[in-house]
Amino acid sequence: MEKKSYGMLDVAKFISALLVIAIHCAPFIEINETLNFVYVQIIARLAVPFFFMASGWLFFRKIDASAGWRDENNLCQLKHYWKRIARIYIIWSLLYVPLLALSWIQGGFAMATLLRLVRDFLFNGTYYHLWFLSALLWGVPMVYWMYTNWRRQAVLIVSLLLYVIGMAVNVYGVLIMNIPIIGSLLKLYESVLVTTRNGFFFAPIFLTLGIYVDEIVGGRYKKQSVLAFLISFAAYTGEALALRHMGIMNDLTSMYALLIPAVFFLFMFLMQFSFRSNFILEGMRKQSLLIYVSHIYFVYIWLYIFPNAHLWVYLLSILCSYVFSVLVLKLVRRWPRCKVLM
Repeated sequence: MEKKSYGMLDVAKFISALLVIAIHCAPFIEINETLNFVYVQIIARLAVPFFFMASGWLFFRKIDASAGWRDENNLCQLKHYWKRIARIYIIWSLLYVPLLALSWIQGGFAMATLLRLVRDFLFNGTYYHLWFLSALLWGVPMVYWMYTNWRRQAVLIVSLLLYVIGMAVNVYGVLIMNIPIIGSLLKLYESVLVTTRNGFFFAPIFLTLGIYVDEIVGGRYKKQSVLAFLISFAAYTGEALALRHMGIMNDLTSMYALLIPAVFFLFMFLMQFSFRSNFILEGMRKQSLLIYVSHIYFVYIWLYIFPNAHLWVYLLSILCSYVFSVLVLKLVRRWPRCKVLM
């Protein structure tokens, strides 16, 4: 029997990795601020939630919820997944130490710097784009425990409530900061964990939706999912533009309310396409991770060389991270130990 692959998901993951690069180099900022905003703060913000949803779909289809969280096979799957993500996270955290050292040299190093490094390693990502891996390390076990102990409706409700709380802080924090008690709690939280864009508030809802999508996807929903995505994406765009008009956007703003249906229906549509597995799709699947984890180095270098040419920085960073991913895959075939990078 020929192995089947959801090829469009592999393609979408690859494109999503390229979109993440845009978030970190504002490609159209010198051309048009509105164009840059739409590309970076709306289109590119679909990428990381999509990664979470794909991760949830891939992992939880291996889990038998009825067997409970103590089930040997379930725990084996969880441990294997967690160890793999932890290994990748630790390896790339170490690889980014040189960039961290440069920032310490420029800004000074003190005990507070070390404490921030420990906090970021645990919760926010040792280097800022690595927060996705850190969030998986916290979010997957959380959803695993809920999924194997509660009804699925309860998992969805709790995950959604966590996202709403996180969104209130991530998007509307500047508005609620002056509310008595709530504002003080928010300041205390941010002084410790900085942001709610993490494995506790951001990741669970998209991981959970990855569980649900497998149950309702079918060929008969193809047209409906396209229409639903177009409507939800239009509404999501309107939400982002309204927040911009209100003047409460910032670099970390990413927890939009209508991001949830937009990503869900996009994923649901892409799930309609099933292709035979081939080396191109498998390569794109692996390259998406390598591009994601490596691109900051290239963005850093090209921004230093071309500080006022962000579009060139974007294109060159895409090219370099892609070439890097190809080279790593070739190295893995020759020296399997290089697989620790992915």
